[in-house]
Amino acid sequence: MPVNLFYLCSRSEEDERLLAQLKNFLSTLRSAQLISDWGPQQLRAGQSIREELRRRLSEAQIVLILLSPDLLTDRFYPELLQLAWERHQRAPERVRLLPVKLRECAYEQEPFAELDIFPPNGKSLHALSLAQRERELKELAIQIRELAEELAASENVKARPGEAPTASFRPVAQAGASESAGTGRSGSLSSVRRCDLLLVTATDVEVQAVREIAQREWGARFEREYGRIETYYFLGEIGGTVTWLLRTEMGAQGAGGATLAVSEAIQRLKPAAVIMVGIAFGLRPGEQQLGDILVSKQLMSYEPQRVGAGASGEMVLRPRGDRATASPRLLARFRDGALDWNGPEPHFGLLLSGEKLVDHPDLLRQLLAIEPEAIGGEMEGAGLYAAATRERCEWIVVKAICDWGDGHKSENKEENQRLAAENAARFVLSVLGSGGLRPS
Repeated sequence: MPVNLFYLCSRSEEDERLLAQLKNFLSTLRSAQLISDWGPQQLRAGQSIREELRRRLSEAQIVLILLSPDLLTDRFYPELLQLAWERHQRAPERVRLLPVKLRECAYEQEPFAELDIFPPNGKSLHALSLAQRERELKELAIQIRELAEELAASENVKARPGEAPTASFRPVAQAGASESAGTGRSGSLSSVRRCDLLLVTATDVEVQAVREIAQREWGARFEREYGRIETYYFLGEIGGTVTWLLRTEMGAQGAGGATLAVSEAIQRLKPAAVIMVGIAFGLRPGEQQLGDILVSKQLMSYEPQRVGAGASGEMVLRPRGDRATASPRLLARFRDGALDWNGPEPHFGLLLSGEKLVDHPDLLRQLLAIEPEAIGGEMEGAGLYAAATRERCEWIVVKAICDWGDGHKSENKEENQRLAAENAARFVLSVLGSGGLRPS
């Protein structure tokens, strides 16, 4: 079983920023199931704050006391510190306290002041340069790993008297795979880390939007792992969900298209769900705005068609593609996420998907004639659906409107695509960060 780690910290903006950096360096321990970490930032609406904090702290084997002026003045701090200190005093071999100086503060009269304070140079993490802070956080992660291994081995000895202790975790990666913490270092996909969720993008603007928002707002990592063909990006844990990112070529077909790339990624990473995130064209300018978000309640590939003749000999197109319904669980999570969402409006409905880059009013009329209920369209969703269905993986498409496909795509193209990609990425990551997609 993982060793329980509790972050005794304030919820101030500055402390949360430093905590996010620390958690990046501990994500490999999390993925290896060596630790299970929890802090006040993970409190849920409706929970009793005091009861939940005390319950989590009472289960912790490692308590990181993240020192700052905001922590020392937090209303729950005296009570929680007393509980942590008493548990440590009763059983120091089973409950370890590790004070970490996030920011300068007067902690010298606290009971734990007799313990070694990290960093050992006496400076606060906040006062260090970025490079110095990363070196110290790497060292802290090593110390926590060693401490967790020691505690896990101790528990194994108690559980199996007379037997040699064994580690209670599995390696994150074999030789050659990346074990860097937040450095962006690369490795081969010889033995992949756990994957709960795979995000899929198809363009540079989509990849950059996911990367920037995940790192800036959710403290994510961005580490490359090389598969047989594709490159996978490890983002770490967001909302309790171990998340990866894949970039395909545009469209569903071709050697690098969504169908084959997503299929191989699912086989390699074995996620429980895949989410396509990016940009799309809207079909209802009277009801939608540029930047609005489209969520696929259903998805239909408009490419399979029967081309026949009407009563007067005119060409008539009849759709023959699947009309597939997205994962009920994912759909429910995004509907729930929309309740607290303060960004552009999410629209739930039928998305069209095809190989054509749509930018002509005549084609728009044809598409709406095929499916009058459609709310928008894009190019990769059909490949995502096909791959996920064959691999028995949950799926959904979430994209935002960058144009209307009416012949004016080039007008403010870069600005509109960047806005749409950021809106879609932010909405997806907000739902992910809420914790609703974490493994049960």
